Amino acid sequence: MIDTNQYLNDILNKFKEYSISDEDKKVIKRDLIGFITQKLFRKKFRKQKLVDSTAADITNRIKLSIENNNPIHIVIFFGGYKHFWNPSGSEVDWAEVFSFDFLSDWVSAIVAVYKPGVLIEFVSEDWVLERMNNYDPKDLQKYCDSFAKLIELFNKKTPNNLTFKFTKLGDKFDKEKMLQELETKIPAGYDRWNSLSEEEKQIELKRSQRSVILKDGEGIDRVIESRIAELAYYEVEEEACFSGDYLSNPEHIYISFSFGLSGDNIFNWIVLGSTHASTVDFWVGRGILETREDGFVNRIVSKEQYAKIKNYLKMIDLDLNNFGLKNFGQIELISANDWSEAITNGKY
Repeated sequence: MIDTNQYLNDILNKFKEYSISDEDKKVIKRDLIGFITQKLFRKKFRKQKLVDSTAADITNRIKLSIENNNPIHIVIFFGGYKHFWNPSGSEVDWAEVFSFDFLSDWVSAIVAVYKPGVLIEFVSEDWVLERMNNYDPKDLQKYCDSFAKLIELFNKKTPNNLTFKFTKLGDKFDKEKMLQELETKIPAGYDRWNSLSEEEKQIELKRSQRSVILKDGEGIDRVIESRIAELAYYEVEEEACFSGDYLSNPEHIYISFSFGLSGDNIFNWIVLGSTHASTVDFWVGRGILETREDGFVNRIVSKEQYAKIKNYLKMIDLDLNNFGLKNFGQIELISANDWSEAITNGKY
């Protein structure tokens, strides 16, 4: 089996090129748009059925990009933080690396056949996190700095026509005005909350109970406030003055991860896994390697999964080139048998 250091070094430094088959060439000659959509819609990358209207919409966006000779522009709104449960200390870890590798694999066929290539833009929504979930601005900045470094690293290994881009919405637009607008929506949010049944309230709170950092003296009222603020920020970002052309640009293709599996995904964006084996968002989860006889499986685990497997994990030191990020000198491993025993059977 390939050495762990070699495996991870290849992920960090080598781009896996797509091999164009004779059948691919026939399809491309006949229907380039169809080829690109077919590659984007592959089931092995998606985690939810693709809505017909979404498929039609994405096809039209691809057609327009090709007509304009522009890159296929993928937009991914994401948290822009590292979840507080994670031992990674507010910086990127192997979860981000594995997710970037997964996305590179997803678009590699398009990069191989379409000269303008692909632009994958990550749009951070960290502007709201101090207000919504009590995140420390210093920790948010640490994450953004480390994320930007990782973007730079991946762009060194990708072909010239595949670019990763990092945008902070709160820097591009007026963060203070966005927060002021959010506050104006809070009262209506409480009115809506008070109209819900107890069952509906519990469903609403499920996400916020995992996300908010409770300070001394704070309890359920702060969790409720977090959910109300979350729904308010969705409304703020839908306003053209705060999201610019991100939600109106006719060439942008919007991708979601676990958010797409929730009821908040009202636009039915395409839903991808975070890796081939995981659905946990990279900014929420922790990257580990599952070892098998024939290789490795990249996994991103949640707090709950990590608790189940922690007694099975083996931390190993790595001998990789230093690229200025702190969480890559080690990685945790778990065997396939132990993963199955801990997760499937629920043993600790």
